[in-house]
Amino acid sequence: MAQSGINLERLAKVWALAEGGKQGEADAARQRAAAIVEPYGYVLDDIPSLLADAGFGDDLPQPGPGGLRFYDMGNPAHMRAYQREHDARRRRWMRDNADRIAEVIARYGSEEAVFAPTAEEKTLDAAIEPFRDPGEDGCATSFDGENFSPSERVVAAMGQAIPWPDTIPAALAEYEAWDRLCDDRNVADGNNQYDYLSNGADKRRWHLCDMVEKLIPARDLSDVIVRLRFQLDGQGSRDSPQAVLDDLERLQAAGFGASETRESPGLSPAADIPGNESDKVGNPHVWAGPNLDTPPSFKLNTAGQRRAEVKRILATQEGRSMSLREIAARAGVSPSTVLNIRRRMAA
Repeated sequence: MAQSGINLERLAKVWALAEGGKQGEADAARQRAAAIVEPYGYVLDDIPSLLADAGFGDDLPQPGPGGLRFYDMGNPAHMRAYQREHDARRRRWMRDNADRIAEVIARYGSEEAVFAPTAEEKTLDAAIEPFRDPGEDGCATSFDGENFSPSERVVAAMGQAIPWPDTIPAALAEYEAWDRLCDDRNVADGNNQYDYLSNGADKRRWHLCDMVEKLIPARDLSDVIVRLRFQLDGQGSRDSPQAVLDDLERLQAAGFGASETRESPGLSPAADIPGNESDKVGNPHVWAGPNLDTPPSFKLNTAGQRRAEVKRILATQEGRSMSLREIAARAGVSPSTVLNIRRRMAA
């Protein structure tokens, strides 16, 4: 908002009367002050910040011993100026997002309904209440010795009240539902950015985050992708590469490959992928070729076994002279797979 057109010297004089004059005089001064700033998009509560920023009055922030910090708790004048600016930003946000605020309130039916505890919040609060730690007023509320993530006993209690999801997508869906509730309440509250969930719901969301990030074993590559995307979306706050590696190693050991996972959204196992027809099934391979080494005793039922057989063939003199399709037919893979393996071996 532009403030260059405001006569700040006149505003400072009027505001001094508004704050220090007698009742009738002060009321009249406040009306005059409002008339000065409202054409520029400001309200009465913005005036102290405007004057402080321009150097009027004793609320101008002054550097402390260590310099002027973002929030200088040792400088009362700076704290007052910071709070006024925060309040002014919030009011501007509410004006700019009036439609969004109205939409949230209309969806819930009323502003009171937005903040009313949900049935799930009440259930979870009751479940963790026996674990509340005694503490002095003003201290952060802790449960079973934990301020943030729940202890194992609290996790078990919440799971008895509301069963925990057993898959990564289901845990993510519940986590996002709690996030939406928190975001709706933040919007209705004018972007104050508080923690708007109850104690039980907040503990629940903490553990759901851990479940998606690292605790629930991935069932297939689709789950691994969901987990990795969730970690990346956290921008460093949910960084557990070991969980992803554990998933991939476990799936590989179980014989899962990209073509062997269960059906994922948008991709059917029977999709027509050129060149991959033989890689979709564990067809018995054909052992042939006079100069090839004796084939291993196992059947090639997994992607890892079939790729190992491609490497074995390519390591022989006869195999190096065979075409991609010949090797692919013997190992039960696609020609493109043979080509990729040959390139990696050559490198």
